Amino acid sequence: MVIAIIGILIALLLPAVQAAREAARRMQCTNNLKQTGLAVHNFHDAMKGLPPSTVGYTVTNPHNPNASFWVLILPYMEQTATYDLIKDKTNNFSIIMNNVNFWNVLDSNATTRAQMQSSISSGLSTFKCPSRRSGREYLADGTDGNNNQGGQYGPQGDYAFVQGRDFSAWSGWLNNYIPTASDHASQQSGAIRVAIWGSGTASSWLPRDTMAYWSDGTSNQIVVGEKHIRADFVGHCQFPTSTALRWEVGDCSILITGDWNTLSAARSLNSAMAKGPNDGNTAANFGGEDQPHWGSSHTGVVNFLMGDGSVQSVSVTVPTGSVWSSQANKDARVTTNSILGRLGNVHDGNAVSLP
Repeated sequence: MVIAIIGILIALLLPAVQAAREAARRMQCTNNLKQTGLAVHNFHDAMKGLPPSTVGYTVTNPHNPNASFWVLILPYMEQTATYDLIKDKTNNFSIIMNNVNFWNVLDSNATTRAQMQSSISSGLSTFKCPSRRSGREYLADGTDGNNNQGGQYGPQGDYAFVQGRDFSAWSGWLNNYIPTASDHASQQSGAIRVAIWGSGTASSWLPRDTMAYWSDGTSNQIVVGEKHIRADFVGHCQFPTSTALRWEVGDCSILITGDWNTLSAARSLNSAMAKGPNDGNTAANFGGEDQPHWGSSHTGVVNFLMGDGSVQSVSVTVPTGSVWSSQANKDARVTTNSILGRLGNVHDGNAVSLP
């Protein structure tokens, strides 16, 4: 009888213990975003501009994987040593950061290369939400069966910065920013854009925008949010072989942007909201910008960093970008009834209150 009573008490206490642990993990996740927000503001003060989405984009070759926003804010998150290591091993970011040209350059010896990977990854726990994963995980190898579009070594992460166009055409945000193409330049409306170059090279990059670019005001601007990774993709840099599902990229390194690599580090302002960890995309959804979802491992909410440095917990039921009804209307605006779309758009003139 005594054993039975003890068993009942344990059964009653266990959910409360689990809830308390998740509350602590969610608080840590919120603090991670606040640290990111502080880094963005400190970067802005020091560099007189916002941290760019990438330093590696060029009009003639937009698909090279190169250092992302997440690399550039490292010195402002007490990770200067990691930043300096990456900067040095990429010749001041002029070497692209895929598995051949970056990670293998670190060291040709597999053992010491793994040690370097672990050293870099262990210092980046702020980029990981403890509700989803521990702080020391990294991609031990980049093999995914399609090294042209993936195969990334490097640290993973659970947050994504906001970029994108007013319209749901994926190429306009995967390619970041094309100054010579009016349809791209005029429609760029996400919080974070690609760098500019002081002397025409990536090694001389400069911030493109100041906070004045967020013309709706910092408190009305989403800058970073928790990103959805389908549960069975967590820990795997997986590019599905189906072309129709190529935007569902799995869990690749956040240190890299360029072509499909960008989907690991960023989300479009038009992205939809995943309702749970097992949400997936289907070919019927046509792969619009709303398909790489926002999402979290918390119950019912997703955390977002606002431009003023605050963090907002947003219900997964909040209106977000609409799914394309047909391939023919893929360029239809998706922000009309989307609260997150309006908050992600830097200059739509809409003041939005979260429910």
